[in-house]
Amino acid sequence: MRGRPLQGPPYPGQWAQPYYGPGQFNGFHPPRRRRGPLRLILLSFVLLIFLGVSMAVLAALLGGSSTDDTADPGVTGPSIVPTATAHPQKGTAEDFLLNADIYRTGPLPEQNCPAANLGSGSLAAQKVYYQKLFNCLNDAWRPVFHELGQDKPDPGLVVFDQPVSTPCGDFKPLSGRVLAFYCYGNQVMYTDVKQMNRAFGPQQDLAYLMTIAHEYGHHVQGVTGLFYARAVYLQDHPDQKLESSRRNELQASCFGGVFSKAVEKSYPLTARLDEFKEQSSNSFGESADTPEDERTHGLATSQGFWIQNGFNIGANKACNTFAVSADLVK
Repeated sequence: MRGRPLQGPPYPGQWAQPYYGPGQFNGFHPPRRRRGPLRLILLSFVLLIFLGVSMAVLAALLGGSSTDDTADPGVTGPSIVPTATAHPQKGTAEDFLLNADIYRTGPLPEQNCPAANLGSGSLAAQKVYYQKLFNCLNDAWRPVFHELGQDKPDPGLVVFDQPVSTPCGDFKPLSGRVLAFYCYGNQVMYTDVKQMNRAFGPQQDLAYLMTIAHEYGHHVQGVTGLFYARAVYLQDHPDQKLESSRRNELQASCFGGVFSKAVEKSYPLTARLDEFKEQSSNSFGESADTPEDERTHGLATSQGFWIQNGFNIGANKACNTFAVSADLVK
């Protein structure tokens, strides 16, 4: 599974914005925090579903960060632990985003998860590859959810090469630059076989690892209440739509980096850390040429920063993208 020399896809791949599904959040209350009741004020609102466009809005929250002396220096790159410097009113959506309990959980348990062979990249081969990693993702994240008091069913996985119908809409293979997406309407992640082959071929397997780990990161945001708190917060801060989208996407990527650390030895990534760094920084997100009003996922370099930060720190405290300054979520 070494892969051919990295040349990069013909364009950076892009994970789709997570889709909502009709009527998913009306009256929903995010999980109660174990350190005290969460008093999110849920204002009545209508969530419009835009294909490929996130309606999740987060204010530009200024914050700080500190270096982490315990981080594994395996990947030469970022090693910061974001620290919230803003002090919003307790129990608000902003407070939840900055101080969610997920940031206080430790490393994911190490997984015995050797990569399956992608072969020719066929539908059958990709299904085997993804399902194996998907099982490891469930096993890795389940203890964290349990620690937070959120014993939810495992999410679903659909690997498709034909049009699919979901609670979040109908989707066709090779739609734009979308590699995969997560539907909150049914808690299922979908991956496009043809798009992955077009972007990476079957050789660049680390891109497949990062793709499914990122989509699972959106599931983490849903289970822990981050997604819903952000949906509440957006009502008063619509001017921050694009930056909030980037914070959301980069956090999902950071969670993916934390999972990658859990499979470092068994996948294995140990002898491929340079490739991991190169792949994470050049394969996803937007380029400098992307128009400002389309920058929803963050630059490819920003994606690499947060994937590597999650990997290097190896714990969810690395992933508070809501607490950092805007220059870290470009």
